[in-house]
Amino acid sequence: MHRVRGVIARSKGAPVSVETILVPDPGPGEALVRVQACGVCHTDLHYREGGIGEEFPYLLGHEAAGIVEAVGPDVQDVAVGDFV
Repeated sequence: MHRVRGVIARSKGAPVSVETILVPDPGPGEALVRVQACGVCHTDLHYREGGIGEEFPYLLGHEAAGIVEAVGPDVQDVAVGDFV
């Protein structure tokens, strides 16, 4: 498990907060990326406002860039140390 910080929307229209969350080690076909920059965009606003589902909480920010730290089984397209 890895402790990371993320922007969380807990309920419709409420202010977001930066919280510590736990991310599991990568599984088959997954990679763990140390995010160096991430945008919270207009799509994230739609999630926060309840316009795209209502299954809160949401972890916002899906436009990220960073360095691969670990890969799970069967990962062949990226390797540890790659910038993605």
